[in-house]
Amino acid sequence: MPKRPHLTTIARSFSAAVVLLALVACTPRLLAPYDEVTDRSVSALQRQTEAHLIALEMAAGTPDCVFDRHQRFYTDARIEISALAVRTAAIPGNEHTAEQTTLLLASLDSLRQLHRLGCLAPEQIAILRTQFNSSFTAILRLELAKRRP
Repeated sequence: MPKRPHLTTIARSFSAAVVLLALVACTPRLLAPYDEVTDRSVSALQRQTEAHLIALEMAAGTPDCVFDRHQRFYTDARIEISALAVRTAAIPGNEHTAEQTTLLLASLDSLRQLHRLGCLAPEQIAILRTQFNSSFTAILRLELAKRRP
């Protein structure tokens, strides 16, 4: 007749499994969970910024390139990025995304100041587009990485 495992061996195995499960369940997350609102907001901001940069390229060398004709974009974009910054900062464990969002707001403020100084040349706009797209990509990559289990 086969020998039955001893009750203490079973209890020890069960206890070890419970402890292991508790450790896995209690492991702190290094990143906040994926936030669909952040994902959608950043994507919308990228589209708005691209539309603005295209409008600036088309207006280069014309009276339409002056800051006053584009002030609405800066106001609207600042409101959107500010709201996004508050949202990302309010999510526990979301420090990296919040930092990237704050940097995006600083970039927008720099663009606004630069535009106030005068019309932007197409060469300047191309550089600005690359910089903004790098910022948007960094935020989106970080957010999309949170979707992975």
